[in-house]
Amino acid sequence: MGRILFFALVFVALYLAWKSMMRKAEIREDERRPRPTAALGEDMVTCTRCGVNVPRSEAKDEGGRLVCADNPRCRGTA
Repeated sequence: MGRILFFALVFVALYLAWKSMMRKAEIREDERRPRPTAALGEDMVTCTRCGVNVPRSEAKDEGGRLVCADNPRCRGTA
């Protein structure tokens, strides 16, 4: 009976040691992964023809007015 208890304790100790090593390896792996940076975004501008808000990089300047660059549905008054 004493041997069974001894081997059970050894098994539990080995299991706990293995779990601890796996947890540490997972933490190290998480530290190696690059953290996503917070996206600051882009300025939004309003199309002067249709009133849709578009990112500044997707707008074009027509005579000092910002309008949709590639929006085929932009049919506002000019």
